[in-house]
Amino acid sequence: MEAEVRTLKYPLIYLFRPNRTIMVSIITGTAAYASTAGLSEEFRVLSSLVVTLIGWCLAVSGFSLDFCADREMDKIAPRSTIRSNPIATGQIPVKTGFIFSMIFLFLSFSLSVLFSWIGYINWWIFIPWTLIVLVLIGLALHWFETPLSRSFTLGLLQTLYFFMGITVGKINLGLILIALMFFFAMFGGRGVTDIRDFPIDKETPVQTMPKKYGLKNTARIVAISLIIAYILSFTAYFTGWYNPIYLYLNIIYIITGLMLIAIFLLKPTPKLAKNITMIFMMGQGTLICLAIILGTINFA
Repeated sequence: MEAEVRTLKYPLIYLFRPNRTIMVSIITGTAAYASTAGLSEEFRVLSSLVVTLIGWCLAVSGFSLDFCADREMDKIAPRSTIRSNPIATGQIPVKTGFIFSMIFLFLSFSLSVLFSWIGYINWWIFIPWTLIVLVLIGLALHWFETPLSRSFTLGLLQTLYFFMGITVGKINLGLILIALMFFFAMFGGRGVTDIRDFPIDKETPVQTMPKKYGLKNTARIVAISLIIAYILSFTAYFTGWYNPIYLYLNIIYIITGLMLIAIFLLKPTPKLAKNITMIFMMGQGTLICLAIILGTINFA
């Protein structure tokens, strides 16, 4: 059923998707800063800011393109009540939304070329950059609509954004383990948001894990994915790339995460998922990024 069209205040702002693009850019910038450990602090900061901007522009392009692709789905009630899609409401034409997406794609590409030429980043940034664009195109064309593929692509994108940040400096086992950690963390995070949105998604054709596997089995998938992520983050410390501050913050990251998993397994309800979504997606994400940044600073 198509819902009554509602009016969004400042519709253009919604195309920037700040609730998602900010976290993506933080992950990209964190990777850049961590990969340049041992270099001058000025270079580390400037190159990290450059890659953060490149990642943010690419993320804005992808998420705004997602609004274009999902405009018909986002008109369906009750999904329309939570998806602030200005293209679905008709406040922004589809053509305008597509142009907006292409502008930020071009900005991301141009900045990558410019700063690769200057020397702040390496040319192989275009490997993860191109892979991200291909995934975004696939999502826009609805190639990844099964429950597991939706989770896989979310994890893959965060991993690729992290690798894009690594292109500034050195790639090593400590960073590879963190990149894999983000994959499993985001894979599990998708399960949490799917459970949160289950009452709404069950009224639409969208395929999610709870609709196919049930709430309890989805919660188990979430738990397994996050536990793997925590193991990877803990193991990364022993590669020798991070200082003890990383370990201390990582232990807090793991303990709080395991507590949330235990609670969630006992009661995997949409209401609980809604309450812990921001903790999982933003709180824990910010904490591990802080651990990575502080863990690669030489305080001597």
